[in-house]
Amino acid sequence: MDNRTAICKYLQQHHTGEDKAVCSQELQRLFSLDGRSLRRRINRLRQDGIPICSGPAGYYYAANQQEINNTVCRLNRLVTSVSNARTGLLFASLLPTEDIVLEITVILHEGGGIYGGEI
Repeated sequence: MDNRTAICKYLQQHHTGEDKAVCSQELQRLFSLDGRSLRRRINRLRQDGIPICSGPAGYYYAANQQEINNTVCRLNRLVTSVSNARTGLLFASLLPTEDIVLEITVILHEGGGIYGGEI
């Protein structure tokens, strides 16, 4: 049995429901994985349609639709945050690397004065 299947069975048998969540460090210890490898396996299980949820207390197998919905909402917030960071970086890549000097000329129609200067 591969680690993904073992993790799924373990969560389903011992950690069904948010109130029985297990922290990632415990799963890492049980399955001899580092944090990144564990997250990749959990991600793959989710992609395969396995209802592995997570919250402040850790990972758990969903006991009901509300637990799935809560995890989906949390993931949506994460996606939005990553998207906003990406947008910020794209915006930063459009900014010039040198200082820009703007010259503004204001023409006043009443009184006819012309003023200019740098900012």
